[in-house]
Amino acid sequence: MYSTALPLLFPEMLDEQSAFLRADGSLLSLYEAFAAVPDPRSRHGQRYDLPSLLTCLVAALRGPCNSLEAVGQWCRDHQLLLRRLFGPRDFSTPTGSLYRRLLPRLSGGHIELALAAWVNATRPPSDEEAVALDGKAVRGAAQASHKAPQRLSFCTHTSQETLLQVRVSEKTNEIPIAKALLPCEPRRPRVYTADARPTHADFMEVVHTCSGASMLTVKGNQPTLYADLDTSFSDPDTVIAPSEQDVTVDRHRGRTETRTIQVSCGMNDYLASRWPLVREARSLEADRDRAQNRQDDP
Repeated sequence: MYSTALPLLFPEMLDEQSAFLRADGSLLSLYEAFAAVPDPRSRHGQRYDLPSLLTCLVAALRGPCNSLEAVGQWCRDHQLLLRRLFGPRDFSTPTGSLYRRLLPRLSGGHIELALAAWVNATRPPSDEEAVALDGKAVRGAAQASHKAPQRLSFCTHTSQETLLQVRVSEKTNEIPIAKALLPCEPRRPRVYTADARPTHADFMEVVHTCSGASMLTVKGNQPTLYADLDTSFSDPDTVIAPSEQDVTVDRHRGRTETRTIQVSCGMNDYLASRWPLVREARSLEADRDRAQNRQDDP
């Protein structure tokens, strides 16, 4: 039996993307994409080719499997499907122990690039969906001898697809990695969003060169810029230009959250010497009320 049945909910595919996939018969299959991953094993005595092993692994993990033993069980339960997919073979049931021996020997970078090439090939030609740059530590991977590895992901906002994911070395950070990878993405007029770490003028220049626009968060890592914007939005005596404002109110389980956003172009000229690509600034405030407790988050 499977280790755990996990209820997985995947976002619905965009209509344009679905139509594109149905119409394009030249797209690589996942099996074909995995053919680019180097196989570290000797060819002598191989029972399973690497692309089929990786394809089975992906299929099982997208189902109710959360361990390698469960992956082996999934393969045993779907022998007819695997034979129909890969053709008649002497062996069609890889085990969890096989995966435990194999996976540590594979190049994670090659697997990530193969998946990225496959996912990007499935995107429609007119794709302009916004992309979020997100850096995270791998959950549950930290040990006493070393920290959890860091990953930088390029994820779409609506369809929630990971276009690219790479490892970030402990000796660097996300900024140079993002600047190096952006030119590798298809050049389309899309918006790239990120947290405060990539908020640098040279990063915005790279995005602009790649035909994109950036929406970045300003926090304490840019103290001068943060202070200028904070003064512009909060001090009525220093208002340079009028700003547009909107308010939303959400109520859920006894909590009321009021979000206020202000948008202004009045700081563009003032910031032009240091931030030449700034086109507008936004201030978002969240006011949370729960019973008698109140929180104000800038």
